[in-house]
Amino acid sequence: MNRSRIIIASAAMAIVIIGIVIWIGVSSDSIHDLPEIVDSGRLTVVTEGGSMGFALAKDSIFGFQYEIIKAFADSLGVELQISEQNDTKKAIEGLKTGEYDIVANVVPVTTEYTEGVVFTKTLISTRQILVQRIPTDSLQKNIISKQYELANDTVFVPYNSAYKMRIKNLSDEIAETIHIIEVKDVSAETMVRLVSEGKIKNTICSEQLSYKLKRQYPNIDISLPIGFTQDHSWVVNAESKKLIEKLNDFLSDFIGSTAYWELYRKYY
Repeated sequence: MNRSRIIIASAAMAIVIIGIVIWIGVSSDSIHDLPEIVDSGRLTVVTEGGSMGFALAKDSIFGFQYEIIKAFADSLGVELQISEQNDTKKAIEGLKTGEYDIVANVVPVTTEYTEGVVFTKTLISTRQILVQRIPTDSLQKNIISKQYELANDTVFVPYNSAYKMRIKNLSDEIAETIHIIEVKDVSAETMVRLVSEGKIKNTICSEQLSYKLKRQYPNIDISLPIGFTQDHSWVVNAESKKLIEKLNDFLSDFIGSTAYWELYRKYY
């Protein structure tokens, strides 16, 4: 009886090990490096929604990240297949499984996302800004003007946003709780619009984006930075070594070029 149990247990363990080996093999095979991308004729990219990522207007596609990554795809002679994902964590999980080749969101370069991925050359260096609605009458509470005034207050951010980590760090810095409410399936631009409309109290976005949206929504306040200047980059699977090398070469040539500054002025 005991011998039968040992045999059954050994067989079960063998099946589990074989399953893990097969899963690892399938997972590894699903990661596309540059030769596989060129052979397939398709580059699969995920970015956020809105004018900073990509958006649709009638029959046209536009967006700051979209136009840069489209230029890269064109330089490879491949078709660009792009998806929208405002959840940064989910986008990077898709990158790790091979669902996407590149995460073309401007993600802060932090230790939070280092496992199994690499950051590209810096696309932009910026601070994160607290966006609030300017009070319309004297009965409303004044805007927050100091970081420590967020103690025991609440900040709204897109679900699994990279901004969430900064709020947690700030909470540690001021030694007080800052409550975070995450809103699913929205971009940073949409969150700012919700602040302007009075539907949420505040949110976080990059400094460059806040300047742009201030022109669109004059009733928002963007005077309070909540962190230091950080580098922001795209993200590539660590196994795609030739892709990251080619992409960094492209970005080194493109960033700072006339074409880049034309895009920058167009979107910012």
